Amino acid sequence: MNRWTVFSLPAVAIFLACAAGRAAEAAATTATASAAQPTTICASHILVRFWGAVFAKDLRTSPVARVIALQALEKAKQPGADFEAIGREFEKTYPDVLFERLEPFGRGKMLEPFENVVFSLKEGQVADDITTTIFGFHIIRRNPAIHCRHILISYQGASRSIATRSREEARALAEKVRSEALEPGADFPALVRRYSEAPDKVKGGDVGVFDRGRMIQSFEDAAFALKPGEISPVVETRFGFHIIQRIE
Repeated sequence: MNRWTVFSLPAVAIFLACAAGRAAEAAATTATASAAQPTTICASHILVRFWGAVFAKDLRTSPVARVIALQALEKAKQPGADFEAIGREFEKTYPDVLFERLEPFGRGKMLEPFENVVFSLKEGQVADDITTTIFGFHIIRRNPAIHCRHILISYQGASRSIATRSREEARALAEKVRSEALEPGADFPALVRRYSEAPDKVKGGDVGVFDRGRMIQSFEDAAFALKPGEISPVVETRFGFHIIQRIE
């Protein structure tokens, strides 16, 4: 269930440096934002670089790059389009074109033009126009994302487990814990502290905000099927048995 870094370290440094001057303003904006406004979101983008952009290697001119970006945007806006597949296609076809799935981020972490666009989108929406930054032309998609926590009951032989119980005993215990979690007024974080054997136990089982493709498939499928506040059936992964609660 590891995440991966999608911007190169120099790019991250530039993004953070550009955002640093806006930190106080971003904090004020967050404080006055609507309760429905997400604080952390997930996004992907297709980047078409041109000569003179940061990290550009190809001698492609800005007008030529714009034509390529518009072609990618047109494909990405088609109903049912697979944004990642399109990004990978253009990445393979053209030099100095990059597809990236970004780590979850909040306000003040990205360049302002990029950030303003992605926070204006609905989940699953592709921006209507190209966004220009010092890195080149971006086609941006906001990815559907959820925020969850979980309880892990492991067993002997499960990945990274030091438990001595059998798989059958672990399943029975997981079902018992789930029943407790479903009781009216149940305190899920308290159950995490009491039962969970995952490293994130110290954070109340909080795995953070994530989009598709970040988690083990069975965990992800169960989590995305939940509504905020709901608790999943017992879910098995190579780490053991999980009880998942969607936070938002």
